[in-house]
Amino acid sequence: MENILAKIVAQKQLEIKGLYDQYDFAKLEKEALNMVENTPVAAPLFYQALASSRAARTPFFIAEFKRKSPSEGWINREADLSAQVLAYAQAGAGAISVLTDTPFFGGSYADLAAAAKTLQQQENHPLLLQKDFVLDPIQIYLAKKHGADLILLIAAILEPAQLERLRLQAEAIGLGVLVEVHDANELESIQHLDFPVLGVNNRDLKTFRTALNRANVLAQQAGGRFLVAESGLRDYRDFQVVRSADGFLIGTTLMQNWSNSPTSTFAEHFQASGRRLFKACGIRTAELLENTDADYLGINFSPVSKRRPDAETLAALKNMPVFPAHLVAVFYQNTEAEIRAILADYPFKIIQLYAQDVTPELVRSLRQKVMLACAVHTLADLERLEEFAADVDLFILDGAMPGSGQSIRLPIPADFPYPFLLAGGLHFENLTNVMAHPACIGIDVASGIETDGQVDALKIQSMAGRLIQLSN
Repeated sequence: MENILAKIVAQKQLEIKGLYDQYDFAKLEKEALNMVENTPVAAPLFYQALASSRAARTPFFIAEFKRKSPSEGWINREADLSAQVLAYAQAGAGAISVLTDTPFFGGSYADLAAAAKTLQQQENHPLLLQKDFVLDPIQIYLAKKHGADLILLIAAILEPAQLERLRLQAEAIGLGVLVEVHDANELESIQHLDFPVLGVNNRDLKTFRTALNRANVLAQQAGGRFLVAESGLRDYRDFQVVRSADGFLIGTTLMQNWSNSPTSTFAEHFQASGRRLFKACGIRTAELLENTDADYLGINFSPVSKRRPDAETLAALKNMPVFPAHLVAVFYQNTEAEIRAILADYPFKIIQLYAQDVTPELVRSLRQKVMLACAVHTLADLERLEEFAADVDLFILDGAMPGSGQSIRLPIPADFPYPFLLAGGLHFENLTNVMAHPACIGIDVASGIETDGQVDALKIQSMAGRLIQLSN
């Protein structure tokens, strides 16, 4: 795949040369230091805000303004910056991120200054993050000049010593720093540095593919730092997967939808009811394709399943004017060719694979969100999931014979480190015990929502209600 990050960095180096031609560096530095002397702060406001949120056990939302991205193209070309920033502030953002990169993200320093001016008119306004590919101190001084309270430093494009110098320069003028990594090697290379906030970008900056569980993998090595989960968060379902983080940076979904959703706060929208998630699997009739009682609806394409959709349902899938985002294409014992052919025919945004059938390389090659299921025979099956952990969005732990209605016979270790849905032999009466596992964030049910071999909409509704009872 094309290395998008390398293209961005090459362009940014040219841009920095232009900044030195445009600005007097010494003057920028002096202005920034004078601003700090006039308004001294014991510690950057960003660190103080995260500490307060952690103490109160409330999530810290960073809402992003970006017109486009290399992965999405134009997201909202005509967005009204002031209106969007105000909507974010009213919805409870702790900070607002503004892109200042022009070629790839459609932003500018003018956007940053406009956001700062808008926010300064609000009481108790959110902090302002300058989001860019920072390689040089001149970018830090420009961030301060245009109203930023914090900046982003990306480990993938900086040597550790260079990152540390830039961090100290930023903090010296009162800016907080969000240090971003997107894999274990990057984190290991900077682990010795004394930075307080770790951002885990669930998006691979080389391929721009996202994997939500990456934040949970790297959280294990955060070393007590504040953890911010970045990228790939679209709704309350995704939030459940990374809910143990201190902060959440959300961009694309807000630029697409938030101006149309001004009545709710971020906490209400992304945390929802707080109940555990519910995947109703084996949906195979057209009238159930838009069911909203379940959080996910599984459409089974396995060649060995008795729950494959009929021709009418497949035709309905083809002709849906808006393809529901919570539909999941379920594959078990399918070949790679079969998987790719089905994904070419239907615009699923989420797929379910079985670890026994695929390789990490195949998972990394897919653009959809990936639920990775495991047919649990022995502890070795669970241990093997580690090689997939940073490249999937959510795990499903299933019985040894998927689709049979048999539950997992092996006790799931109490220290299983990642959020998962539990599958296999679940029904209305036996949910209490299985939901006791600390990492279990929901259930995946097929036979337990059927009556006489057919999916029963009333049972889906009852199961959803039962989960709400158990979560309260």
